Amino acid sequence: MSEHNVDLKPTPGDRFTTFLKRKDIRETLAWAAFYTAGFVVLGGVFYTKWMPTSLSTDMKSIERLMVIFTWISAPVCGLVLSIATYTFRHGTRGDVPPEDGPPIRTNFLGVASFGAMAGILTLTAVVYGLIEMNSASEAAAKDAPSALIVEVTGSQWVWSFNYPAQGVSSNELMLPKGQPVIFKIHSVDVNHSFWPVQLGIKADANHFQTTSVTTTPNKLGRLDVKCAELCGLYHAYMETEGAVVEPADFNNWVTQNGGHSA
Repeated sequence: MSEHNVDLKPTPGDRFTTFLKRKDIRETLAWAAFYTAGFVVLGGVFYTKWMPTSLSTDMKSIERLMVIFTWISAPVCGLVLSIATYTFRHGTRGDVPPEDGPPIRTNFLGVASFGAMAGILTLTAVVYGLIEMNSASEAAAKDAPSALIVEVTGSQWVWSFNYPAQGVSSNELMLPKGQPVIFKIHSVDVNHSFWPVQLGIKADANHFQTTSVTTTPNKLGRLDVKCAELCGLYHAYMETEGAVVEPADFNNWVTQNGGHSA
């Protein structure tokens, strides 16, 4: 009885185990874990400290969004940086390039794993973004009946604010704490972009068209209003100030400027 030697192809599990045993892969994955952990800590601990003070529900949502999106993107960014780090550490010296290593692009498991990870993380980001956008839309519709209307006008290179129900206009943006606000924004010349930094909202100011955006100030503090779209020679100086104040202080400000309480 004759014996036949049969060469069996390695299973996917065998190929994956062999792939992970490679020295370059193990070092790359170690760097990837290091960078990923760094971005997780960066997003969770430091991002909110570096961002402007939150004076509204929208700004708080943006802080949360930045942290979660940083965590979502951390593994992909960590892997890309780890490959760059390995390449830098083991770069070619001299004029003779080394022999090419085993190509990862032909490793189905490696390519499929990276593609699946990137796809899942991207889908998570999209779904989370849609949920946040839907929540913001529902809150805006619910708060509309009790909202303070502020008409925002952008012109080269000044912001002006009109409170139609109170009969007062100003170049300062004053808002009462706890009351929803609807900004109705337009421009009298070129396009601008209305950006009250601490409120976490931004909207274009267009000529011949009114843009609306809603938020609810929920903390007292100073406001910085800037233009976020290049609008001419003095674009960088198109800024003003304001504040979120107590409702009683807002009413006093209105009367002191010739208006009346709504």
